[in-house]
Amino acid sequence: MRNGSLLPVVFLCVFGASGCLRSSYRDQYTAVELSAYRKPDSLLFVSEEFSAASMFWKNYYTDRRLEALIDTALARNLTLYGSMLRLEKAAGYFDRTRGDFWPSVDLRLSQNQLKVHPRPKPSNTHGIGLTLSSWEIDLWGRLRSTKRAAMEAFLRQEASMQGVKVKLIADVATLYYRLVGLDTKLRAVQEIIRSNEAYLVEQEARRRAEIAGAIDPAGRRLPRSEMNRADITRSDLAVEQARAELFRAKALKPEIESDIFITENALNLLLSRDRGTIERSPIDEILTEGQLADSIRIGVPADLVRFRPDVMAAEKAVREAFHLKDAARAARYPALTLQAGFTTEESFYGSWSDFSGSVIYNLFAGLTQPIFRRGELRYNRRARTIECEQRIAEFRQTLFAACMEISNTLMYYKMKHATAANLSKRYEALFNAWNYSRRLYSRNQASYLDVLAAQSQLLQTRMELSDAFIAYCTQRIALFKALGGGALQ
Repeated sequence: MRNGSLLPVVFLCVFGASGCLRSSYRDQYTAVELSAYRKPDSLLFVSEEFSAASMFWKNYYTDRRLEALIDTALARNLTLYGSMLRLEKAAGYFDRTRGDFWPSVDLRLSQNQLKVHPRPKPSNTHGIGLTLSSWEIDLWGRLRSTKRAAMEAFLRQEASMQGVKVKLIADVATLYYRLVGLDTKLRAVQEIIRSNEAYLVEQEARRRAEIAGAIDPAGRRLPRSEMNRADITRSDLAVEQARAELFRAKALKPEIESDIFITENALNLLLSRDRGTIERSPIDEILTEGQLADSIRIGVPADLVRFRPDVMAAEKAVREAFHLKDAARAARYPALTLQAGFTTEESFYGSWSDFSGSVIYNLFAGLTQPIFRRGELRYNRRARTIECEQRIAEFRQTLFAACMEISNTLMYYKMKHATAANLSKRYEALFNAWNYSRRLYSRNQASYLDVLAAQSQLLQTRMELSDAFIAYCTQRIALFKALGGGALQ
């Protein structure tokens, strides 16, 4: 039998063996048995289809001013822009691996001149040629595995970019609601300052009238001879208490204003600008429109964590490592490469494309079996196998940590919601008590000390309620972020 007739048989055997060596990724590598995460009672649990995990962020944050800030951050944030550039780089590398399936073709133009003394006329030759070099036939799937690994790396980077996006949205929303809470504190302090200043001005005018002999502390007109008999009264005590409350409120005001200033700077940093007005809704509008109603729908199954960008990125990392392991294994087997060349040479300048002269062409195919490379191929395969196992372990750890984060965030959310609800009822009761004390004082049925006592409790509760509002909003945002934060939209 001639050697030419053996070639098809050899290729058939090689391709058959290559089909047996290729392996495919199985979901069992990232399959983890998880029970439903621990969850507190009194929360609304529904199916995965209606869960907040699959909700778009614009449907979760319904404040139009907050929505405008988030849109600005998504368009201008430099950290997110850097993540998008890394994604673009990963896409470029994937396109590069697709080109490995095609041959490398080079075009060559040549001009040679040979002059031998005393030969009067030099010898000139020129030519054109095409060279096909190192076209590797993917027998064992090495190139295909490398391409699949690049694709998974691209998807992993895309999930990481979604994680940056989710964190950015959560940070903007957290700072926004912190500003709303600080605005509420500032308005409360300003109301206390205005109220006490008005009372002190009124009492100062009254005292001047008393000194002038107009009226006594009870409001009766007295002769000037009885003015010096006036002793310390409850009115004097109320004035000092009002002055103390005034300076207490004035001491709180600079601290709140500095917190607002710093928070606005932090939010402008996320918006990638050095300054700018942060428009926000008043807390009464937010609560009246029900933007923070306790109606978050949570899915019961633990597999809802698949909406999280970190879990998606960890799974893609496992897939990438698996395909790289396959590529390292395929590199140990023979490589079939094709090489070819075509060249023409002429001695006349006007005949670049005339193939009647010297024409040279060649075609070569060969199998290269790596034998000894100082253990490089064996080490690469072992390293890729270990890396694959590491990625699987990291994926499982990420999955368990995600379930724990959801469980903890659910409990914190329930606690902060209950705290804010109870403080809201306490504030409502104290606000009514403060109004009653002012009405009684206006009818001379209570002293201003009663008003100050109710006012002090009201201010303290309002501060606590503002802090509770900020903490509740923070946990509400953290819960949506823990469930994925709209990353799949």
